[in-house]
Amino acid sequence: MMIRKTDWQTDSAELTSIRHEVFVDEQHVPIELEVDEQDSHCHHWLAIENAEAVGTVRLLNNGIIGRMAVRKDFRRRGIGKALIQATIDYARQQDWRTLSLFAQDHAIGFYADAGFVPYGPIFMDAGIPHQSMQLLLRENRKLGVDGQQFHPADSTSTVLDLCRQTRRTIRVFSRALEPALFASEEISNALSALARRHRQSEIRLLICDEEALKESRHPLSELSQRLPSAIPLRLLSPDYRAELDEFFLLADRSGIFVYSNDAPEKNWCSYYLPPKVKDYQERFDRMWAHAKQPSYLKRLY
Repeated sequence: MMIRKTDWQTDSAELTSIRHEVFVDEQHVPIELEVDEQDSHCHHWLAIENAEAVGTVRLLNNGIIGRMAVRKDFRRRGIGKALIQATIDYARQQDWRTLSLFAQDHAIGFYADAGFVPYGPIFMDAGIPHQSMQLLLRENRKLGVDGQQFHPADSTSTVLDLCRQTRRTIRVFSRALEPALFASEEISNALSALARRHRQSEIRLLICDEEALKESRHPLSELSQRLPSAIPLRLLSPDYRAELDEFFLLADRSGIFVYSNDAPEKNWCSYYLPPKVKDYQERFDRMWAHAKQPSYLKRLY
C-alpha cells in the first residue's frame, strides 16, 4: 500500500469515485453536500493498493482535515491511519501549529488514537452526529505564520509575545497605554530592543487620554522620553475620538491584537492576518496624522 499526495486537477476522478462510494452510496450523504468549491484549493492524498485507489483524505490550507474515506473492502488494514498520518506529516513540514477535523461519532476513537482531542458539543452534519477535534502540533504561536484567530486567555502575555517577535514595526492605539497590558518592564525592554535593532524600525504609540499618564511613571512614556525619535508618543485629536469601542496593537504587517477595556471577552488576536492588519494600519495612520505630542511630554523633553 502506498500513500500519494495529489491535487484535484490531477486525480479528481479517483477522488470523486471513492468519496461518492463511501459518502453518497453508503452513508446517503446528499451529493450536493459531498462536493464543494473547496476541493480545487485543497491538498489531497490517495491510498493506492495493487494499482487501485482505495482511500482518500483532503486538507484545507486553514488546517481542517476532511473527506476521509476508505472503500469498504479495504478497511481495517491501517489505510485510514496512514492517510491521517500523511496529513500530520505534511502539516509538520509546513510548520503549522494545529490541525482540526469534524469526526463522525463512530470515528472519534480512531482520531483520538492519532492524538486529536475532542472539544465542544456533538453536532449534526448531513444527518450524521459529528465531534470537533483538534491536534496541537506545537505550543507557541509564530508571528507571520499562525493565522488562526483566537481569544487570548492571557492578554498581557499575548501583547508581550507579539512585541518580542516583532522585527520592524509596532503600532499601539490605546486609551492611555493601559498598565495591565503595557506597563511591564518586559514590554519596555522588548520595544527598546526593537528600536535599537534596525534603523528602519518604527514604533508608534497613540493615546486618547493624557491625564492618566501625567502623574504616573509609565515605562513606555519614559521610554518615549529617552528615545523620542525612535518611539514617538502622540495624543489623538478630540475630534477623532468619537465612539471608540476598541483599541489595538499591530505587529509588523501580520500580527494584530484587538481589545476592549469594557468588554475583555471580545478581545481577539491573530499572528498572521495581513488583510486585516492593512485595514487597521490605514486606520491608525489616519488617526496619527491628526495627533500631536502630549503637553505633559513637551515639558519633559
